[in-house]
Amino acid sequence: MPFSNHVQRSSFTHLIKLYTIIISVMVILATGIFVGVSIRTYNAEVSQAESTAERQISQTLARNQQVVNQTATQLPDATDNLTSLTKYFSLSPGAYSDYAIDESLRGRKYFYWPTEARQLFVQNESLSQLTLRLANQPRVFVATTKNTGGQLVNEKRVKQAFALSAPLINPYTLQTDGVISMSFDQSALKDQLNHLMAVRPLQIAVRSDANDQLFYFAGVRVNAQQQRAFKRALSTGNATSLKGYHVTEKTLPSGYQLTMAVNQSALFGLLFGRVLPVVVLGILLFVGLSVGLWLTFRRYQHQLDTIVATVKTVSAGDYDARVPVDLKPTDLHTLADGINVMLTEIHRHIHTIYQLQIAQQEANRKALQSQINPHFMSNTLEYIRMAALDADQPELAEVVYSFAALLRNNTDLSSRTTIKQELSFIEKYVFLYQVRFPDQIAYQFQIDPAVADVEVPKFSLQPLVENYFVHGIDFTRFDNAVSVKAWREGSLVRIKIRNNGKGLTDKQIASINARMQEPFDAGQHRSIGLQNVYSRMADYFGASFMMTLSHDEPLGVTVNVQFSDQLTTKNQSGQAGIKSEDD
Repeated sequence: MPFSNHVQRSSFTHLIKLYTIIISVMVILATGIFVGVSIRTYNAEVSQAESTAERQISQTLARNQQVVNQTATQLPDATDNLTSLTKYFSLSPGAYSDYAIDESLRGRKYFYWPTEARQLFVQNESLSQLTLRLANQPRVFVATTKNTGGQLVNEKRVKQAFALSAPLINPYTLQTDGVISMSFDQSALKDQLNHLMAVRPLQIAVRSDANDQLFYFAGVRVNAQQQRAFKRALSTGNATSLKGYHVTEKTLPSGYQLTMAVNQSALFGLLFGRVLPVVVLGILLFVGLSVGLWLTFRRYQHQLDTIVATVKTVSAGDYDARVPVDLKPTDLHTLADGINVMLTEIHRHIHTIYQLQIAQQEANRKALQSQINPHFMSNTLEYIRMAALDADQPELAEVVYSFAALLRNNTDLSSRTTIKQELSFIEKYVFLYQVRFPDQIAYQFQIDPAVADVEVPKFSLQPLVENYFVHGIDFTRFDNAVSVKAWREGSLVRIKIRNNGKGLTDKQIASINARMQEPFDAGQHRSIGLQNVYSRMADYFGASFMMTLSHDEPLGVTVNVQFSDQLTTKNQSGQAGIKSEDD
């Protein structure tokens, strides 16, 4: 016994180890898959965010540059405009105002530069600063959102960030007469970029061919030290060599240089923060499953030891031993109850098998004694019929005769009969019902003489009529009727059985037609039903046999049967053979 328990516990130990290994592999694989999917998803989000940021920046800069170019083209469109701009830089504000009015009175287009500057701010809400430089002029015109009319200041005092510029080209001389620069508010664009979660560790810069900075953006996860390191690398023009950063450079359709940089340690931290919950969940799942498995197997081991010990006691000859039922209500508790019941039954059967054998022999003896000779019953019924005739009771005699005929047909062991004999048997069956329920049942049988002698399996049509009396007839009615018609169409014999009983739905008809064609299992069907009839007729007549149910409106069911007459077919084949020999 101790050795057996040791072997059993060793098996449990190996089983626990095996399940632990399986759980470990499954959890590691699941965690690895989730981690891989998370990394791929995050990388895809970063790549998509970079593409989205590039597209939004390129579209915004292109739109702003278009405004600058359009303004630079329209200003020198007329010689008077350039002359008026030159006067603005050389005259006092009052003198320039008089000049503009005088030129308008002479029939020229009214052009007053401060008004034109204000109009540019009105037309472009995102414009934050406007700068105009003319050739050979020491001062620069500067206008801001606070002073849209602008003023002339010294070159050294001009501070303009993220400016887009365009030259003023004289359309007549094709000389560059100056440069106009515009700065636009970038807060809207930065707000759009901040909504992209994946750009939080990114720094984005756009510079012109002259290395002027046109745009800069730093995500919320970029600290000041990282910003300074990136800007220093940009100023030296060697941003790609920045250590600890992943740098991407692209040329925008406008020709500007786009640089994106992400600190690899910050990127790893964000990625780790996304993967960490998955890893922690995997570890917790592994620990929980392992501990739960160990506790469960430990409890099962104790309970199984108790069950095995009881079974060994019984196998040693102690049939009164039982498994303790103080186990917890688990599946093993159910197993213990089942074993106890089984042991009780075995103990009882051991003592009663002999008594059962004697009882079986006694039952067989009584069954043999209870058998009555069918001929004796038939003769007795014939005596009763004759007595009824002597007593002037012809109706009773007819009932006895019909019942005796049914009895003889049932005790006849032949497997085949003719259609005429089958319908005669059915007629007596219906007649007995008609005697029981007078004036409530009508029947009609029509047999074509050409099919009267056609052989069919015995009891092949009677169950079809019996179904009506079992399931369809309504004895509260006085118009119950059933009809059977048999006739020939070419080589086919057709039989139609109709009644006006309870109707069936289309779904019921379809179900019955499908079910009766299923293979017949005699072990599952005791009564002679539709499936039995279909199976025997199909075996007898082969592929030519067909039987279907249909319903009439509003009541009634019709059974249509058809098959090829085997006797006629053989005769036709024999005649054809003889004819060929005569030829």
